[in-house]
Amino acid sequence: MVTQVKTSHFRTVITLTIVPLLALTACSGTSTSISPPQPTSEIATTNRSAQLTKQTTYAYTHQQPDGNRYVPGKSTFPDAPFIDIELAGSPRWLVAAPFGAGTLWVATLQDGRAQAFQVQDGQAVETTITPETLPIGAPPLLAITGGEAFLVAGPNDAASQLTHPVPLGTSGRLAFIETGGDLVIWEDGSEMGRLAVDALPDARLLVDEHERVLLLTAPSTRYPHGIVGDRWEATEFTLVETRPSIQVAQTISIPGQAVVEGIAPIWADLNGDGKREIIVTISDAEQGAQVVVYAESGKLQATGPAVGRGNRWRHQIAVAPFGSGGGLELAEVLTPHIGGIAGFYRLDDDSLDLSVQEGGVTSHSIGSRNLDMGLAADLDGDGQPELVVFNQQFTEITALRRTANGAQLAWQTPVDGKAVTNLATAIDSNGSLSVGVGRDDKILRVWSAPETAPKTP
Repeated sequence: MVTQVKTSHFRTVITLTIVPLLALTACSGTSTSISPPQPTSEIATTNRSAQLTKQTTYAYTHQQPDGNRYVPGKSTFPDAPFIDIELAGSPRWLVAAPFGAGTLWVATLQDGRAQAFQVQDGQAVETTITPETLPIGAPPLLAITGGEAFLVAGPNDAASQLTHPVPLGTSGRLAFIETGGDLVIWEDGSEMGRLAVDALPDARLLVDEHERVLLLTAPSTRYPHGIVGDRWEATEFTLVETRPSIQVAQTISIPGQAVVEGIAPIWADLNGDGKREIIVTISDAEQGAQVVVYAESGKLQATGPAVGRGNRWRHQIAVAPFGSGGGLELAEVLTPHIGGIAGFYRLDDDSLDLSVQEGGVTSHSIGSRNLDMGLAADLDGDGQPELVVFNQQFTEITALRRTANGAQLAWQTPVDGKAVTNLATAIDSNGSLSVGVGRDDKILRVWSAPETAPKTP
């Protein structure tokens, strides 16, 4: 999913030089200092003096700037034709965005190299993109402006290599995490402000329509489960205002020996009252994981059921109108590594109710920072979004639909291999929604739906 904003920050630019396609087939105690794992590759030299002044489209691996993996619009994806594109190595991440009359897909490989492909009318052409490499494991953020595209890299050498900067609305400013844990605001080639927030080094920065930033802070090893990349987990989350100046609006601390198990909240309106809630997965050694909902004021609003034992995780994925009557619900996958069970929650006043569960799925590979292997979207065009994840072998994309009495399998599509990247989406200029995933056999598969889907507002 993408958003369009005006920017004027620094970047490097893709030159759309067509090269031969590689292959194509149609068809416990809080610590005050941390030493997170560091990448072994360096960012390619970037041009930090060039400015963006045109309309820009950004594509996130987590679909939305607020961390909600919900893709609006409709598609006919289950029946869509696909193309398979051979990559130069095994992929780790995937991003996509509209480009010209088609879409642009960028895969980052296990060694940090990036490969880009223009896809249109069932054909793919490889292009060059800058930077040509990212730090190993770093998630990409794709930007497209005025017929040019690039991956957004940290604007200085101190930027964390475990996450990426984010644009702040239409302001042309960037927010990013430095390796020492500071949150930095950058504009027109210089630092405009910073806060010592003790950020989780691999935290995904979330942004709302008011240019506020939400992030996980105060890392600790007090619950060293280690299923999302390392044993450091946040013990706070912090809401930061960036207008008129950068300042902390709210810091919410997690009590006891619990942590936020993940790299970002979901910052979305869960009850339909027009106000965003902050949704996190809280875990400890006794109760294990439970979904907890906070108001932006820091008030604890509601808690879901705990697993009941440690080392059991819940992967929160998306807030969407899953209900048959369009009711908003939160979708998760419970214990995705040991018999994943999809669940749907509804927030009613101060009660967070787990309405229904359905087994046989997964959405995460243990030890990975990739929490984007699931999303919500109406991919079969019936007017109701599905929870889109994988079967437990990662060999089929699996969609679950909420019914009046439970949940049921809506459809499945084979990957013809094992999926190893996040699910990526792009809506082209005709309103056609494409879906892609990278496989462990060095193949990028892109499904491009026929041009029958309505344009997304």
